[in-house]
Amino acid sequence: MLKRKQTDAEPAAESRVHAEGPPRLVLRFALYSAIGFALAAVAVLLLVRHFATEQAERTATLRVQSVASSVLAERVLVTDFTDRISEERRAELAEIFRRFVLNIDGILIAELVARDGTIVYSSRPNRAGTTTERVGDVQHALNGAIVSVVTNVETAAARSSEPGSKQAPATVTKSLTTYAPIPFVDQNDAAILVMYQDYKPINDAARAAFLPVAGVFEVALLLMCVGLIPALRRVTKRMQNQMAEIERRAYFDELTGLPNRTLFHHSIEASLDEAEDRNGRLAVLMMDLDRFKEINDTLGHHLGDALLQELAIRVARVLREGDTLARLGGDEFALLIGDAHEAQALETVALIQEQLLHPFMLGELPISVEASVGIAIAPEHGRDYATLLQHADVAMYVAKGTGAGSSIYDPEKDTNDARQLALAGELRRAIEQDELTLCYQPKVSLETRTISGVEALVRWNHPEQGLLMPDVFVPLAERTGLIRPLGRYVLERAIEQCARWREANLDLHVAVNLTMPDLLDLELPLYVDELLQKHNVPASALELEITEGTISADPVRVFQVVTGLGEMGVRLAIDDFGTGYSSLAYLKNLPVDALKIDKSFVMNMENDSSDATIVRSTIDLGRNLGLEIVAEGVESDAAWEALRAFGCTYAQGYFISKPIPIAELEEMMTNGPWATNPLDAPCQDEIASLERAIVSA
Repeated sequence: MLKRKQTDAEPAAESRVHAEGPPRLVLRFALYSAIGFALAAVAVLLLVRHFATEQAERTATLRVQSVASSVLAERVLVTDFTDRISEERRAELAEIFRRFVLNIDGILIAELVARDGTIVYSSRPNRAGTTTERVGDVQHALNGAIVSVVTNVETAAARSSEPGSKQAPATVTKSLTTYAPIPFVDQNDAAILVMYQDYKPINDAARAAFLPVAGVFEVALLLMCVGLIPALRRVTKRMQNQMAEIERRAYFDELTGLPNRTLFHHSIEASLDEAEDRNGRLAVLMMDLDRFKEINDTLGHHLGDALLQELAIRVARVLREGDTLARLGGDEFALLIGDAHEAQALETVALIQEQLLHPFMLGELPISVEASVGIAIAPEHGRDYATLLQHADVAMYVAKGTGAGSSIYDPEKDTNDARQLALAGELRRAIEQDELTLCYQPKVSLETRTISGVEALVRWNHPEQGLLMPDVFVPLAERTGLIRPLGRYVLERAIEQCARWREANLDLHVAVNLTMPDLLDLELPLYVDELLQKHNVPASALELEITEGTISADPVRVFQVVTGLGEMGVRLAIDDFGTGYSSLAYLKNLPVDALKIDKSFVMNMENDSSDATIVRSTIDLGRNLGLEIVAEGVESDAAWEALRAFGCTYAQGYFISKPIPIAELEEMMTNGPWATNPLDAPCQDEIASLERAIVSA
């Protein structure tokens, strides 16, 4: 991750996950899993116990059925249930039960029951002659079913053999009472055997079958739990890593590793509280790269990302310990400088600008980058995060608009309100619905004193705000991505008007300023060629002006576009010559036709000998290179005469005319002191055809 300065808010954010320990989700999962396994184990064990008990009861029931159908069916008489049993017969039955029934383990009581529920014989003599308590079960047994129910039965002796002794207390024993039919030849004579079996042997048998199964299951469950421990540890570690990653993404920028907007917000709030406690100050800086969108769109997002990463590294080098650098999004960065006043903030900006002097290597392309920085100081410019960031953003756009590189917030320059947003939407509509207009400023030949060309300058006749100059809406177009369609609009309208003038036999060329997106568009030569052919305008009648600043953004790509335009025959001029860098290199490598001396030199050359020397030297340089020279900012007759003496080719400025509408320009070209020479109509088509033939060749 990119090394950065860290604030007190950052380690708190990074360690929050580790301080909380294992994620609660994992703990809940482990707890719920343990409870689930325990409940499942209890359910399975109860089910196994139930099946074992049922099996033991079924075995005991089958034993009663076997006694009734095999032993008693051969030894019990029908008359035992229909007639009164004699003492002799009762003794016989007692012997039969003793030998074949009561000798079975666990038998508590055995009885014979007639069809009407009367107990005709019982191993408990005092029950003989009474009626059984469960007549319904008797009836089910008479119908052929074997019925077993768990009941409680008294098994202690009911009386003592010694006269006057106390009666022994009754003992209640849990038993399995089974009603089994005794089959006779005549089913109508069927009787019932009722046997009360001690439930303890049945329970012991069920337990004997249940315990091994329960033991195996418990061992398997224990092994499963032990096996889950490493898995839970891995899940816990993975969850901790994921939570840490989520935390990191919530507070840090993915591309640069810098704090993001959220963490920057926390840092400012914490710093504001600290500054308020000790009456301190702090500075918030907003930094935005100039023309980054064009670079990103032209070179691709991957190289744009590489530029942002390298920029973050360079800016981080100049920060003090405790300062915070954050990326808010896109090419927008923010800095928090503690214990800072205006001078400290400006010093930091200077260090940042120094880091940007060296070109950025994107692939094999050296790209020069400039940045605009806005500064807001707390508490003068705000006492909360939102206000400080907004005011720093306003100052940044002031710096961008003036080209100053940096600006401290000034309330009087704060025009960044809802009206600007509305104006951006209206500008898009104005471009789409052809609501803009072009004014033209003439260029006059210093030799013939006639208009030879014009420069097209866009104006916006706003329905509510009146005539708006370019410095009002062009920066807005640059910020909102409308600069490309605006440039295309001006180019097409200028070529259309040039065609109309040529149809009117007015011989002049039209100059149009190219923007950064235009110069980085490899399709521009094809687009210009289509416009020229569409309106039947020769390529030499169009002059495209480029600045040294736009060339430096991507020299290789710009050279490719400009070369394509030059090969078509389009005239190329370097505007504001002398205000940029590497001018001689551009003159050597680019197919340039003209130089336009910046007005800052021309306007002061009467009073400043250095400016006069620069103008004269530039004119000499251009003439020696075979280039035409255009002097901008000519506002007096003295300047005109000086330029004429220096050998300048063309003059442009308020001494001749300000930018004017088409009607005024046409009047000026035909009747004014600078009237142009009409184009020879018969030769017009021939010249255009000849130029196209040369270009094709």
